[in-house]
Amino acid sequence: MDMIWLKLISILIIFIVGLIGGILPLNKSLSEKGKQRLTLGNAFAGGIFLGAGLIHMLPDAMDNFKTIAGKIDFPFPALIAGIGFLLILVIEKASAGKLDQSKASGPKVVFPVILYLVLSIHSIIAGTSLGLEGAILSATAIFIAIIAHKGAASFALGVNLKINGFERRRHMITIAFFVIMTPLGVVLGTIFSHLLADKTSILFEMIFDSLAAGTFLYIAIVEIMGEVFEQRNQTWAKLTLVGIGFALMGVIAIWT
Repeated sequence: MDMIWLKLISILIIFIVGLIGGILPLNKSLSEKGKQRLTLGNAFAGGIFLGAGLIHMLPDAMDNFKTIAGKIDFPFPALIAGIGFLLILVIEKASAGKLDQSKASGPKVVFPVILYLVLSIHSIIAGTSLGLEGAILSATAIFIAIIAHKGAASFALGVNLKINGFERRRHMITIAFFVIMTPLGVVLGTIFSHLLADKTSILFEMIFDSLAAGTFLYIAIVEIMGEVFEQRNQTWAKLTLVGIGFALMGVIAIWT
């Protein structure tokens, strides 16, 4: 498949999955069984995010850095990945005062605007990384990581909007803006990859792969696994699914 077609199909699927996930909370209440399935799916997505960040994005960034670095002997990709991790951490935790403390014993509830900002910044960075990618298998690995969590992230945002009393029109607008962040990133990354000179394009790909790796690690470790394992039930099933998701990224890496 031609790379441009892969990116176009990715944009369409990401948009549809995100839109459905965000709209579902408007008209349906989630059963206890449905919540358990969503949690298990999130555990699988956590493994995929962890694997995508560590096995694909960070190594790709390091390879690109070696291509353009010459004799520079400093782990810039790891540094940038750390900045990406800290960026999402600061955005979320700096607004810790806006957490709903009345539900401290239950699931974490974040003000919708803060949740929207965290997820949107992560989405546009991940999308740009996908858009800049020039290898089909590496792009596929990034796409799988994105799609594995896009619906769940959009659903979580939709539930948060509903809980906080957003009217239907405002709910739809917020979800629509969130959903287009990843496709926007893909488009921007694709434009950058075509307009920039070879070395500059490689530099941009290295930077965004590193940033995406950091944000993927944050989403996997802090957001997904922190929430998934906060609930003590089905621990072994969750651990197994995290391992399967991580292993899937490892298997894909054999051909990249």
